[in-house]
Amino acid sequence: MSKMYTGSGRVFQEVSSLPVDEEGLQDIKRRVKIQPHFLGEPLVVVAEAEDFPTVCQPGDETMVAIDSIGRCAAVTIAMGVADIDQQIATLQLAAHLAQVSNEDIGRLARNFIDRPANEQLRRLWEDMDVEMSEDSVEIASLLAAAFERDAEDFFSLVNNSQRIIIAAEGFSSRLVGVIEWMNHHGVNAIGLRYRKFIVGGQDVFFAEQVVPKTDPAVDGSEQHKPTEQIEPWRIKGRAYHAERLNPRLVAIMDDILKATKDSTFTVNWNNKYYFWIRGPRRNLRVRTYSRDHLEIGFYNAAPAAVAEFLEPYDLSGLEVVSVGGYSDSPFVTIGPDMRLDERWAALLNDWLSGANPGKTRVSLRKH
Repeated sequence: MSKMYTGSGRVFQEVSSLPVDEEGLQDIKRRVKIQPHFLGEPLVVVAEAEDFPTVCQPGDETMVAIDSIGRCAAVTIAMGVADIDQQIATLQLAAHLAQVSNEDIGRLARNFIDRPANEQLRRLWEDMDVEMSEDSVEIASLLAAAFERDAEDFFSLVNNSQRIIIAAEGFSSRLVGVIEWMNHHGVNAIGLRYRKFIVGGQDVFFAEQVVPKTDPAVDGSEQHKPTEQIEPWRIKGRAYHAERLNPRLVAIMDDILKATKDSTFTVNWNNKYYFWIRGPRRNLRVRTYSRDHLEIGFYNAAPAAVAEFLEPYDLSGLEVVSVGGYSDSPFVTIGPDMRLDERWAALLNDWLSGANPGKTRVSLRKH
């Protein structure tokens, strides 16, 4: 038992942390359906384990959610310490989602909300004016209502890539290793540790991402290595990439970091050919392979979607290209003579924060 000072009436209030039992697990699942931001970001739940009888087993606490850039996520909420053996259905479901069409997702969503247990969610969707027929939900309409954007923003985005979200009270080292391995190979997977507290007789839930580590510092597998054995880009960070670039491009790289500072959660200097700028909604991969140009990659997006995203910023001549080995990141190229003006700052910050440039068009042309 611990005590927390509330600041109200200058009294202390008892706080107790409790393990989650089966009843508590079902309570969390019900709450997540209505308020999925418990999982740390904007999401909307559209299906659950029983919608996938060939993949999930009866009793699996697995759901399907869609995030604010259209990615489908296999979501599991587990009691106790999650291990890889318990999460096979989650991994299989994420792979299965890659084969599911938008029309199938719409039908799954209709079947999902028609269940008596989801009546509250169905009423919520109806209040949001989500377009539904007798056998399907218009997914673009649902996402537009949930994330307060235009439906047309989602037509080309839904389920272009898949994610994995596992929420548990703890994680085995085996599962941590699998999640980190998937991230290193381009699969967006996270582990959230949650806790249930009783504060003044009220249930309070808290969740935080613990896998992969959000701290860009050297991870635990490397902290026992002699310094000289750790890769130089992990030690030097920005300096390593700066050494590889034309000095003018170093200045541009620093301009990018400065311009995106307010929209950046972390900068990860963890690869010899690129580094990550991670924002609250999306990530940028800045590639420094060539001395004579930078390549900015828009992670987890299709080339056509990136090209459409860039249009409002009036950056003529900017071409979206694919780079071998980076199928998850369409790139644009920046040369040493390019000047990054306010349009670039708006573009990069809008991408990281998940803003919709169609609603706040950026045009700095001089007339």
